[in-house]
This record gives sequence, structure tokens and C-alpha cells, in this order.
Amino acid sequence: RMMEGLGLVHFFHRAHASVQVEVGAGLFPDHSQSRPADILVQTWDLGRPVALDITVVSLLNPSTLAEVGAMVGAVLEATESRKHQANDEKCTALEWVSTPLAVDSYGAWGREALVFLAQVTARLAIHKSPPKSQASFDLI
Repeated sequence: RMMEGLGLVHFFHRAHASVQVEVGAGLFPDHSQSRPADILVQTWDLGRPVALDITVVSLLNPSTLAEVGAMVGAVLEATESRKHQANDEKCTALEWVSTPLAVDSYGAWGREALVFLAQVTARLAIHKSPPKSQASFDLI
């Protein structure tokens, strides 16, 4: 599984966060099997759960390059936008916060992923009392 490969579930457990994996399928009236969360972190943003939708984008895919051109970061920005279009309505209905975690095949993270991961390391530093730089290193 991609989430286990990234080590995020283990990381959240170390930060004493309650998480669920692959959440949301079948929760909607239309019986959609779409799931807006690869990882659901309970009580995150003002007490609301955050639905993390993880995606890896290949920069070598011709359709990806044609879609956004050669601008640095544009592929990840477009991917985050697509994830919001696909998941925001569902997450809002469930009172979740939709947060795409986009990473490209070379290891660059999208803006929203970087903001979220900075919040996670700050919380880990508070709960575990390591220096914030060590908490950031533990995430990697």
C-alpha cells in the first residue's frame, strides 16, 4: 500500500493521532464507491477530521506535461486542484477537511502537502518533545 510505504500511518500513531485507512466508500446516497480519503486523521482541523488523498504524479506522462506546460510546480498544483474537484463536496458533506497530498515521481511535494506535513511535524514535536528539526527528519 502506498500509505504504508510512505510511513504516514505509523507516523500519525507516533503522534497519538487516531487514523483510518481508505475511508469513505459507500457513505454517499448514490452508493458511490469513490473514497475521498486514503488516510482519515480524526480531530485535526478545529476538531474536524482531515481526509488525506495521496497521489503520485509522473512528470514523464505526456498528458501531464501537455496539460500544464513546463512551469515548475504546475503539475502538482493542477493535481491538487483535480483532487479538490473530486473530493471537496464529499468531504464537506461528511464534515471532513479535504487535503490532497500530491508528490511527483522525483520527490517534490505539492504546496498543500508541505503545509500539512509542517503541521504534523509541529504536533509531533509537541507530543514527543524532540526538537522540531528531529520531528521533521523522523517524517522522512
